[in-house]
Amino acid sequence: MSLRDRFRPASTNLSPDDSEAQAARALAARRGRSPIAPPPNAGKSVASVLRPLLRDSGLGFHELKRRWAEVAGESFARAEPEKLSGGVLTLRAPGALAPFLQQQASLLIERLAVAGAKIKTVRIEQRTAARPAPNLRAPKTALSPGEEAALAQALDPALDPGLRSALLRLGRAVRRS
Repeated sequence: MSLRDRFRPASTNLSPDDSEAQAARALAARRGRSPIAPPPNAGKSVASVLRPLLRDSGLGFHELKRRWAEVAGESFARAEPEKLSGGVLTLRAPGALAPFLQQQASLLIERLAVAGAKIKTVRIEQRTAARPAPNLRAPKTALSPGEEAALAQALDPALDPGLRSALLRLGRAVRRS
């Protein structure tokens, strides 16, 4: 059979009853089957792969850091978790608090185990509290009435009112600093 014969439309000599029967058979053969299978659920696939791996890891560092005050309790709230590596939790604590935390490390490990963190030991780094940034601005003080009058007299009264007020504000700012 030639290609031309293969791609010729089928003869339309079928009676209407035959074409309906043929269509009914085709539909019955396909009933209940979707033409294309739906894709697998990605969330279930990833969860099935990750579940055995995450079973041993416990609470992650970022989650631990976010929930630190509630998990560790009031006595440890001033210390900050800095690093979690290989079951060793490194805490940054202010100087006076570090010896107390070292004595209470076993209590902290128990609290973290209850929360789901897999911590073997706690390492405490004693650091001084960060100093607040110095205030570089001078405190705002009002000008005395005499200084205000001298500043107003120094300006030409014939100036534009907008320019005059801007120069007054500039003069006040310069005198304050």
